[in-house]
Amino acid sequence: MGFIGNAMWRQIPWSPVALLAGLSLVSLILAYGLGRLFHCQAATSAAAVWLGALVYFAGISPFASVLLIAVAALAIGSVLVPKGWDARVPLSVLAGLALLCGIAGWLLPFPIHSRAVYTLALLAIIILRWRAVLDMVAPLSRSWTDAVASSPWAALLAVLVLGMISTCAWVPTIHYDDLAYHLGLPYQLETLGYYRMDAGSRVWAVSAWAGDVLQGMAQVVAGGESRGPVDVLWLILIVAMMWKLCEALQLSPRMRWLAVAICASMPMTAGTLTGMQTEGATTAAAVGMALLIQRTVTPSRRELLLVALLVGLLLGLKVSNLMVAGALGLWLLWQWRTKLPWRTLPSAVVLVIFVGGSSYFYAYLLTGNPVLPIFNGFFHSPYYALSNFHDTTWDTGFHWSIPWDLTFHTSRFVEGWDGAGGFTLLALLGGLLLAMTRRNVRPLALMASLAFLLPLTQIQYLRYAHPAMVLLVPAMLGGLPAADQYRRQARVLALMLVTLVLGNLLFVANGDWQLRQGVLRNVLVQGRASTTDTYAPIRRLAAFIRDRYGAQARTLIIDGHNPFAAELAGNAFVINWYDQELSALAAGADSDSSGERWSGLFKHAGANLLVVNKAGHTQALDEAIGNAQGARVYELGDLELWALHSGAAGIEVPAPAHAVVVKFDSSSTPPGATVVSADLELRCKAANVPIVISWNVTEADGQRWQRSEWARCLQTGKAEASLEVPLLSKVTGFTVNATPSQPIDLQLQLTAATAAFRPDLAADRDLALRLRGDPVGTMKMWNRARLAARKARP
Repeated sequence: MGFIGNAMWRQIPWSPVALLAGLSLVSLILAYGLGRLFHCQAATSAAAVWLGALVYFAGISPFASVLLIAVAALAIGSVLVPKGWDARVPLSVLAGLALLCGIAGWLLPFPIHSRAVYTLALLAIIILRWRAVLDMVAPLSRSWTDAVASSPWAALLAVLVLGMISTCAWVPTIHYDDLAYHLGLPYQLETLGYYRMDAGSRVWAVSAWAGDVLQGMAQVVAGGESRGPVDVLWLILIVAMMWKLCEALQLSPRMRWLAVAICASMPMTAGTLTGMQTEGATTAAAVGMALLIQRTVTPSRRELLLVALLVGLLLGLKVSNLMVAGALGLWLLWQWRTKLPWRTLPSAVVLVIFVGGSSYFYAYLLTGNPVLPIFNGFFHSPYYALSNFHDTTWDTGFHWSIPWDLTFHTSRFVEGWDGAGGFTLLALLGGLLLAMTRRNVRPLALMASLAFLLPLTQIQYLRYAHPAMVLLVPAMLGGLPAADQYRRQARVLALMLVTLVLGNLLFVANGDWQLRQGVLRNVLVQGRASTTDTYAPIRRLAAFIRDRYGAQARTLIIDGHNPFAAELAGNAFVINWYDQELSALAAGADSDSSGERWSGLFKHAGANLLVVNKAGHTQALDEAIGNAQGARVYELGDLELWALHSGAAGIEVPAPAHAVVVKFDSSSTPPGATVVSADLELRCKAANVPIVISWNVTEADGQRWQRSEWARCLQTGKAEASLEVPLLSKVTGFTVNATPSQPIDLQLQLTAATAAFRPDLAADRDLALRLRGDPVGTMKMWNRARLAARKARP
């Protein structure tokens, strides 16, 4: 009725559907040949085809890095998972990932995150636990074969659906939130070796970060982005534990595979593979916790500690996951009410804090708000307005008809099109009602319903309810026991469920703009690099800035609609609400036709590079760029890269024989952290004798910084050298000496020497650097801010 009444066929994106169908057909052909060659089951050969495609399109290095992390997680997590459990492998991996994210989360501000450290640590874990790893991995092949043999056609359907949505992991990272925020942590770990926690530049920088920590670990090990394989890892854990959860609910093998296919076919599931949002990881933790509670009748100390790990992971992923953890926690307390190992409870609480508490601790210590920017009307952090952050976009109201609206009017509840929620919720709602009458399914049905409804009461945003929707699937199917007992009814129900899967797949592209707008087709036809240039050209600009200008470049992105500075590792700033200070300074700057306000903003940010949208040029901005001697150095689509030149000439002073000494005026240098940029050009006599260039800086604290390098006199009779270095205090003196490396007269003469002293806003906002350099002062600052916030509260 809803499908016909709302003319849903008009919302079907036929082109993406045809592409996925074509890829599925190709995979079947390849799987058939592979099966004939190796005499394996169809589902097995199809899984091998899709896995090979993932490795090819996502990259061997990212895949290998995620595999290494998964094996290490299996090794360390198996300590807490009891032997003999059928689901020991996925639960061990999930527990291990929680521990690894917890450990890395506490170590984020310290410069120890390198490929060598990570690789050695992961290998050491695997070597120490290699017997346990082999004991768990060895039976996997037999378990898979038995599971497929129990219902071959349902297994093949599930594998095909999983393969089709895994194509979302092939596309490059081009989501808004990823480019503006999520990529920041991985790129800072890769380039700096630590995480700046720069809340001044990105207001979400210290929010719950467990998902980004795993992305960062994989990127450091791989030496490049590994988003796709990480997302697929979460998906594999979800479906593996989903299969086991259905088994615990006494569903037949056919129904278990169909449950996997239904969950995978939901459009929002595909959406979790296109970016770095936390819903995939949240779903994995929620399903793992539900499986653990469902399977455990008499809990021991290890089961309680394992639950604590999963609760910690949920809180470490997102603060709103407290509603999911709370609902599952009520089920746990009821299920284990007479058998709870109370003596282990303090240890469990400590483990929850250890795994999930690092972001909240650092956020409170460094910004005064543990959940910045949420509830800032209460905490009064200076890094956000004194109001409670709330996205009013999704305040559509919580009504009794919300299941219907989520299904047929989905565009009101998510960045997608109608049908983006799939049809599972309504199609199996009757099964949920029947599940309330079954004793072994009722607790899961009640808690999954509660976990689904709670987030929607606060904000009507479908993405936040997706993990609970996945949990509802086994509960819904568990409400139909007769279908597994009678052959004819089982066939009818199976046919209906297959129809549901196909119906979901028809709308799978509506759950994410990347599928809807043909990004996957672009990847297949043009490649990942060209696709990135088409949909996120600023990423090409960021790569150009890194390659040409290095880590000391400070970039100001003057495009409020595209605040994509995350991958520049804290060395770029945006004019957007993500940066409360700069957005306030930029407000009204265009009204000053002289350009002075823009010039002041350039100086405050210490910017030597500007990214400007061609449509964003104003008279005031152009005046400021002209005053800074700006030159356009790169164009890509609608974006322009401008280099600013604000250096002052140096003065040549008396020097020893054959040498040149230049002194620069440092009387007007910034009062704090400074980026020193200098260029030196000499006229000389060409000879096979290097010229020693010595840069000498005196800082306000009396320390001296020096760097020496060689320059050669070219056949043109010129020698050039340049310097760009960040220093953490005020510069009080700066000279450069040029001397032949041998006592030979090269007839050195100064042609030009300029130097610029730019405020280093990146260093000023580096809260991790502040924490490492002055922990006592950080604690005192936190206490003063806490007392001031307390006085300011009404």
